[in-house]
Order: sequence, then C-alpha cells, then structure tokens
Amino acid sequence: MSGLLNRMEFESFLCFWRSRPGVSFSVGVSGVIAEFHAPGDETIAWHATAGTMTGTCPGGRIEIMPTDHVLCLPYDIAGRIRGFLLCLEEETARMSCHTVLRHAGSRGHAALFDIGAGAATVDALVIVEDPSLHLALTRAEGERLVGTHHQALAKIVETGPSRLFRSRLAEITVTGPIAKTVTPEGPHTHLLPNLIDGTTHDDRIAVPGGWLPCLTLHVPGSDPAFPNGATP
Repeated sequence: MSGLLNRMEFESFLCFWRSRPGVSFSVGVSGVIAEFHAPGDETIAWHATAGTMTGTCPGGRIEIMPTDHVLCLPYDIAGRIRGFLLCLEEETARMSCHTVLRHAGSRGHAALFDIGAGAATVDALVIVEDPSLHLALTRAEGERLVGTHHQALAKIVETGPSRLFRSRLAEITVTGPIAKTVTPEGPHTHLLPNLIDGTTHDDRIAVPGGWLPCLTLHVPGSDPAFPNGATP
C-alpha cells in the first residue's frame, strides 16, 4: 500500500507491517533520531486505544497517532535498504524547531525539557526525574546545548534520563541508558551534532515538494511482502 492514505488505510498499513519479522520504526532527521525495535529475541506488545497505536518492548515504547492525509512512500536503495516514509504536508509536519534548552511541561511526576536540537520534524526531549539534573537544566534554560560542551549536556549524559523523541505522527520513548560508545540493541537515540544539516531524509529517496517525513518504517531487505503488503 502506498500513495495518499486516509486514517483507516493508515491503520491497516500499520497493522500489517508491525507484525512482520525484523520491522522497525524511527522518527527524526539527520543527526537527531530515535529508533524503535525489540532487542534480541524479545517481541513488541501492541495495543490500541482511542487515537493511538502503542508498541512496547524492553527499553522503550512507540506511540503512533493514525490520521488522515498521510503520504506513504516506499523506498528501495540498492535492494538492501527498504522501507516506507510516512509524510505529512510541511505546514503540519513541522515541530517547534527550538535551538536552545526549554522546559516543555511534564509527564506524570517527571519534567520534560526540549534540548533544542533545532530539527524540523522531531522534538528531542529528556524526561527528568533526577533532582540534580532538574536543577542543572533549570539553570541552563534558554542556553544552547547541542554542539557545545555545556555542563548541562554533560549532566544529561552522566545521569542518563529517559528520552522522548516526538513528531506529528509518532512518539518514541527510550528508557535504556544513553550509549557512549556501542549502539545498544533495542530502542535507542542518536544525537550527532556534526550530522545535523537541515536534511529530513536520505537524499536518495524522492519526496514531493511540500511534504516532510514524520515516521519511517524500516523493512528487512529479504521480506517478500515489500512493497505491496502481500506475500507471494
């Protein structure tokens, strides 16, 4: 299934592909990305509530918000890198694009802080419960962290809070530690300032003008159901 999807079609698309072996999801742009897939032999538990499709596994969860008018673009790069870009019109897709640290409300008893990654289609937040981290970020509010050696950024890495990366179509929460060297299995985030260049997707994938990707569904290269959602 591809092209312009209404909400029911988008839900059907997600229900089919989420059950395929090896499928994973991501939200983000170059240098600012959260990835969601089950670690090792674990599985993802899916359930739906009003307006949301939620998947959970050790290390995190994803919440997808089905909606109308979603442009679904399959891509296949050299037969090895396959998947779908799920896009919204640009005026809907754009997020806050903050470039400095900002308090961004709360989640339960935890405070949310937008780290100011300045990404077009994803807000990168930390979920703060640690009192010392909360104090450090409150004192640094309004200052630039990303791409600097700011003490508040070092404090985030030291304390390893959960992260919340959200777009207009999905939110990925990562509860595992912040990787300092080797990328962990399962849900994880990347913040790579040297790769933040304003691009929203791989330039080998053609996205029509006026549209921006808000969620990517990654498909193993060996899946025979790609791209039409049916097996031979």
